[in-house]
Amino acid sequence: MPVDYGFKKGIDTPIWQWLPQQLTNYNGCASAYDGSRYIYWVIQTGSATANSSTALYRFCTWTSAWQNMVTLTSGSGGADITYDAKRNALYLMIGGVLTTWYVFNLNTASITVLGTACPAFSLTSMPVVLPAASSNAASLTMTSDTDIPAQIDTGTVASATTTVITSSGTGTFHSGLIGCQLNFLTGTLAGTTRIVSAVTNANTLTLSAATGSAAAAGDTFELRLPQHTATGTFTATTLTIATAEWTTNYYAGSDVVIVSGTGSGQRRRISSNSASGIILNAAVTGNANTGPWTTTPDSTSVFRIVPSSDFLYYQPGGGATAFYRIDLSLTASPAWTVLSAISSVSNGGNVIYMAASGPFQMIAHRGQGTTTLYTFNIGLNTWTQPVTFWASEAVTTGGSICMIYGKRKLAVFIQNTTRLYIHDLTTGVLEPAGTLPFVAPAAYDGKRIIHVRTPDGASFLYLMRAGGMEFYRMPLEWL
Repeated sequence: MPVDYGFKKGIDTPIWQWLPQQLTNYNGCASAYDGSRYIYWVIQTGSATANSSTALYRFCTWTSAWQNMVTLTSGSGGADITYDAKRNALYLMIGGVLTTWYVFNLNTASITVLGTACPAFSLTSMPVVLPAASSNAASLTMTSDTDIPAQIDTGTVASATTTVITSSGTGTFHSGLIGCQLNFLTGTLAGTTRIVSAVTNANTLTLSAATGSAAAAGDTFELRLPQHTATGTFTATTLTIATAEWTTNYYAGSDVVIVSGTGSGQRRRISSNSASGIILNAAVTGNANTGPWTTTPDSTSVFRIVPSSDFLYYQPGGGATAFYRIDLSLTASPAWTVLSAISSVSNGGNVIYMAASGPFQMIAHRGQGTTTLYTFNIGLNTWTQPVTFWASEAVTTGGSICMIYGKRKLAVFIQNTTRLYIHDLTTGVLEPAGTLPFVAPAAYDGKRIIHVRTPDGASFLYLMRAGGMEFYRMPLEWL
């Protein structure tokens, strides 16, 4: 049974719980959660003007205990860390105008990343260096489907045409759901599916293709990862569907998984897609999830489109506009690919994977004393800027942002204050949350706030105070 502390909205006040403290940290502190037990931290210590040491630690959310895993070369702003669920490994960089990055293999056996052998439970410096030096607000980000349920949400129709659905709920939709599938559960359209092609506002979306008739008020639907039954001509390198409803190349770089029927269990990377067809990626040496089907699907095959777990994304920070990714399964001539440029990111900005809040997108905060957000469509390789309503608040060096997965919300900590806010992606509005016990000062770079959803359903924000030792968490039953 999921944990329930019995907190009530409007009655109980959000409280920060003190946890065992760690070292005083300065520029370049970052965190990553493995989805089950540990929060991993790159912590840099020293003084406000110079870091003297850097180490990788992990905090056990089960026992509230710390472990020093390895000492690193001292760095500065621009440190970051991300967790790879597919390989059970960490990718980290120290920061401070460096191009070095590392793999920490959490397994009890060696793994190979980009053709480099990474011994069990140890740190390996990667010979394929970063394409540009990291600085304040640099980001390493992984895409993965491990935290994304097939059914993302459910809702009820208030009104509809054959192409537009209005929900009777409050704040149901936001732009991260573009590319997801709306499946009618009840009513005359029960069993009909269409892809979300646009979101007008928090309660209205546009479908990619018209339905035969309009849904009726009271009909129910689900929002989910795209799932279809294969139709048409069956080959070893393609899949097709009956209705032309996909945006061209929206799912390029994602994966297709056969979930039932002939070929069940097979997973392949998508090279490109048309309105009704998928072409598989050519074989990549060492990656069994590329190349042709082992068993060609047929009309009994039901498949699902999911984010790929093979790509690592990098944004250098420091006011850079560049954005890169690398295929972690490459073994021959691995190289970083240049992606579409973003407006400059620095001082409190970061790139974060949206997971269930936007399975085929990322979100970036520009920082630099702004309220500016951007979303990145992975398949189309394009950036867009959603509307935000943040009043006078802005984020710069010392601030920190994280996704609250499954809630379509961002946690936003404002530098040089005790203020924490929740940004609702469906409305663009910034709302106040629990106040911190102490001010976390400005001028210290790093991802110091992270959302943890435990396997038994409890949800917390963890935060390490910049320029201090304090470490605490806050339950999130109010959201």
